[in-house]
Amino acid sequence: MARKAVATAETVAQAVEALIGEKLDPTVERVRAKLGGGSFTTINRVLTTVLAHRETQATQISEVPADLVEIGQRAVAAIYAAVQRQASSKIELIEADSRKQIDAADHARAEAALEIERLEREAEQAAEALAAAQQATQDALARADRAEATAQAARAEIERLTRAIAGAQADAQAARESDQEAQKRALRSEDARRLAEAESHKAIDQLQKALARAEAQVEMGRADSERLTKVAAAAEAETATARQQREELQTRLSKAEASIEATHADLETTRTEIARALDSERRARDEAAEVRGQLKALGNRTGK
Repeated sequence: MARKAVATAETVAQAVEALIGEKLDPTVERVRAKLGGGSFTTINRVLTTVLAHRETQATQISEVPADLVEIGQRAVAAIYAAVQRQASSKIELIEADSRKQIDAADHARAEAALEIERLEREAEQAAEALAAAQQATQDALARADRAEATAQAARAEIERLTRAIAGAQADAQAARESDQEAQKRALRSEDARRLAEAESHKAIDQLQKALARAEAQVEMGRADSERLTKVAAAAEAETATARQQREELQTRLSKAEASIEATHADLETTRTEIARALDSERRARDEAAEVRGQLKALGNRTGK
């Protein structure tokens, strides 16, 4: 990549000579184009010195009286100094303001991007919490289903044992109505019935306790399901809030980008104002040239 020329007195003087050779007015913009770039402020300062030096040399060659030359030089120098100070101050002020606006817009854009990344991470965490809560809810429902199945099996066993006790009691009643042998058998049957009844009551008691435990587990499963349902709802609400905050930050990012575009537009306006200032400088230089011509003509008349 070609390196841009440095705006020194030598390079600017060469550019001025080239422009004059092309019969063009050596403005700051034309000199900058000859150099291939550079700061407007630096080029403007060096160009002023170069032109002033050329004017001094041209004045020394002429036969204009010394007092008129001094008056003309002071007038031209005052005009150039005023124009250059005004143009340089305005250019520096505009460039500084544009840099501040661009830096502020870039900073706002970077902050918005960081905030969006943070909200995206929070949204991912909320989604993971929601998935975990949903899985826990499914596990609790599965435990409740298993407890309900256990309770149903216990109820069926109780019914079976109840029917068995009723059958044993019927057999005992029939045995009482038979003869002595039958009574003996009945006594044996009664003993067996009592034993079976005691065992049945014991089994029923155990099954009832198991049923109570199963029902307690069902209630706990239902409570866990309700709690996890609430947790899932809260996680969904947090996810919705994170999405809303993300949309708001995306809106802020869009506004920041719009601000940057507006700043670029202001920069274009600034460049237009700089061009106008350079045009004012050119007109001032033309007026100075006209004054020099008038001074030269006056000197010629005085010499005659």
